Amino acid sequence: MITSLNIKYSQKSDLLEMKQRFENHPPGKTLIQVFSGHVTKADVERLLHDLTEVFQGTPIIGTTTAGEIMDGLVEENTIVVNFSFFDSTTVRTTSVDCYDDLWVAGKILARNLKSAAPQTLILLGCGLKDGRTIDATLLLNALYEEFPQAVIAGAQAGDNGHGVISYVFTEDGIIDHGAVVASLSGQSLSAHNSYNLSWVPIGKKFTITKASGPRVYSIDNRSPLDLYNHYLGPEVVEGLPLAAADFPLVIERDGIPMAIHARGVNEDGSFDYIHSFHSGEQVQFGFCHSGLLAIAAKQIFDELRVHPAQVAFIYSCVSRKWILGQDIHVEITPISTLAPTAGFFAYGEYFTHPIGKCFFFSQTMTVLTLAELDEPEPLVYSHELKPFITKEESKQLKTLRVLHRLVETSANEIENMNNKLSEMAHEDCLTGLFNRRHFNRQFTAEFKRAQRSGEPLSLILIDVDAFKLYNDTYGHVKGDSCLRAVATVLKEIPQRPSDFVSRYGGEEFICILPNTSFEGAMLLAEKIRQDVIKLEIPHISSTVSTHLTVSIGVQTVEKITDQRTPEAIVMMCDEQLYAAKMNGRNRVCGNRVP
Repeated sequence: MITSLNIKYSQKSDLLEMKQRFENHPPGKTLIQVFSGHVTKADVERLLHDLTEVFQGTPIIGTTTAGEIMDGLVEENTIVVNFSFFDSTTVRTTSVDCYDDLWVAGKILARNLKSAAPQTLILLGCGLKDGRTIDATLLLNALYEEFPQAVIAGAQAGDNGHGVISYVFTEDGIIDHGAVVASLSGQSLSAHNSYNLSWVPIGKKFTITKASGPRVYSIDNRSPLDLYNHYLGPEVVEGLPLAAADFPLVIERDGIPMAIHARGVNEDGSFDYIHSFHSGEQVQFGFCHSGLLAIAAKQIFDELRVHPAQVAFIYSCVSRKWILGQDIHVEITPISTLAPTAGFFAYGEYFTHPIGKCFFFSQTMTVLTLAELDEPEPLVYSHELKPFITKEESKQLKTLRVLHRLVETSANEIENMNNKLSEMAHEDCLTGLFNRRHFNRQFTAEFKRAQRSGEPLSLILIDVDAFKLYNDTYGHVKGDSCLRAVATVLKEIPQRPSDFVSRYGGEEFICILPNTSFEGAMLLAEKIRQDVIKLEIPHISSTVSTHLTVSIGVQTVEKITDQRTPEAIVMMCDEQLYAAKMNGRNRVCGNRVP
């Protein structure tokens, strides 16, 4: 059994009653969590001094916040202290104060906790670096790699929206550039988590056309600033980046929809986002409604009440609080009917998904429930439980879904019509390059022109290495994004009006370079190869590299004679591509003939 109690701390005496009440409870089976709306280091130091003095040897983890949650209520500028007393679960804490390499930081935390064999990890990370929100994906990946059976939950520290500095701490000290974690281990421990996004994609799809990590330079070949101004209007643009929280970019990764908002606007019109993007990925603007958030919270309730719960920890993005305003309680209150609740509003949330992956979310509410059970958890199916949502709320949800379907269907019809028009205009609808049919016509025309002029003609044939394995590993949606990313590199090739780039078929692309020497074609092919590597698209299944690569064949015919045909030149180029593959891939092989 877990006994969970919350208090508001203002002075040392507030802690003494709890100490007296649980004087004989083992410190190693106790976890103290602190959610502090007092965000200065001096406030945190005073609080931590009192806690460690009163509860000597007791594991503590804490964080500064952008709002606190206590027993179903939302608090501001308070300090909420949660005490969880376990009957049989063992608690350990550790920390890392090196945050420059998040993967290494995660491995350090994992190494410190390896002997504990944790079943649940509650992770609190510093949310800011250089005034901008940290993307904790690598930290979570490193932890999850070591503890794939554990439920990892928690969130990133806030500082009441100032965006300057945040703190996390354990009983051993305070950190402004790192993370702390509490490990929970015990055979009787039952842990479950759920999440609520509620933002739905709406309107047309856009393609990321140039990105470097979290910095996006162009979307649909226009700056993000221009795109936001065109579709969302000056009212949103004037309030960037904060105003973008209302209309985040929604992207699907690993089949999971995620909302990603801008965290910085640069002078060149590019945006810095809380997550990284790759060229070729597709996004839509997201839309949400306070009623939809409230209903979704009750849906989380229905998911979680299937499992026993003796305490619930809520980690919600601060942007949800900004958008809901006074109505924020409608998202929090249903959870408090399950079990005693505590938590905070954060700068990003951590979530272990049933698909077998740990995610860093933004603009999301996540909930972790814990219980200690004397017997195995009974099986209860959610469809056997009476829905918690009222008829009126169900009607509202239905109306919102119909509205979303109306807009989305209209956008899809327009997109399909544009795809058909693109095909008629010789364009490959996936990549935006010319299609194979148009290549055949164009190459025949260039072949005849070179035959008349006596000028050289070069071809470059590109193949994405191990693309079938990429699709098998990441799925076809990611595969499409991968091809679009390569296409963005190839779109930079044409230096003259006569240069021509096309999708040749599947994962192959082809370039026509009239009046181009063999040396010039080889230099350009090598640039393509290196630029694809610079995309830094992960490809863990490749036998060539940990990131996406291409193999390239180059063929130059210095003078077209009557004995040669367009088909023969393409075949010679394909032979060079085959040679590049046979010699280890991720390379350029070429040939020239008189």
